[in-house]
Amino acid sequence: MPKIERILFPTDFSDFSKNAMEYAVSLATAYKAKLYVLHVIEHIFDVSGFYVPQLPVTELYKEMENAAKKEIEKFIPQKVKDEIGVENMIVSGTPFLEIIRTAREKETDLIVIATHGRTGLEHMLFGSVAEKVVRKSPCSVFVVKKPGREFVMP
Repeated sequence: MPKIERILFPTDFSDFSKNAMEYAVSLATAYKAKLYVLHVIEHIFDVSGFYVPQLPVTELYKEMENAAKKEIEKFIPQKVKDEIGVENMIVSGTPFLEIIRTAREKETDLIVIATHGRTGLEHMLFGSVAEKVVRKSPCSVFVVKKPGREFVMP
């Protein structure tokens, strides 16, 4: 059995991430591994003429970080936190780059990530974060597909 002591779970707090979180928690519990929960606040680009912020960018980042702190604290149930070691992390940057950087920095053995996040044109232009993580990761990546829909006969 492979030795898995540190698992990185990047999240955007979406329903897809909640589904992937169940896998991350199950694996961390089974392997008695430490679970790093990472949220990346994407950089805000100054696009003059498209958006006039009511707040300076630094204030906006502070608000986003405070909101992320609240969300990340309640994302993993307390019961789970009591059973396994969980470290929450919030960073800002390009999501896939920060995930790779954190995986190297924490020397993780496994990354558990949801397949979905961006869709449509945005996905075509920028690609999926999960796809880039799989290509660049220094460790194995466990990719969780979105839950399927249940088919019910009429």
